[in-house]
Amino acid sequence: MMPAEKWYKYQESYMKYGPDMKPHKDKKSKQNKKNIEFSGKDKLRISMLIICVGIVCVGLIVATAYAASLKFEINRMIMANNDIEGEIQNLNVNLQKNTNISAIEEKAINELGMAYALPEQIQYIEPQKDVKSDFASILKEEAYN
Repeated sequence: MMPAEKWYKYQESYMKYGPDMKPHKDKKSKQNKKNIEFSGKDKLRISMLIICVGIVCVGLIVATAYAASLKFEINRMIMANNDIEGEIQNLNVNLQKNTNISAIEEKAINELGMAYALPEQIQYIEPQKDVKSDFASILKEEAYN
């Protein structure tokens, strides 16, 4: 078994160095290596990016809060408007009820003691038959007489 183990080691070294006996660069070793170093400029850029993203997020939160407060005020005004419209409708109904001819007649009879005129108490006004058409002459006669 010793020669088989040597054979496997030889195969591993052959795979490691290749046919020209120069070592291959392992892709796995590059992926496992996580030592990334940043320069001062890179750190400054990353920190500025984080600060800008933070400012944008805070701005979004403030804008959303302001929009919510405006929506609350609008809803409150809509509710107040609906209440006022209800009162207006109630007043219009009362106005229609009180200006009805039968309501006016009932109030005149019961509260004010009014009554309908008898036929002999009614006087009719008849139009004048001698109407002059010239307004200037009428004024002249009235002024000098």
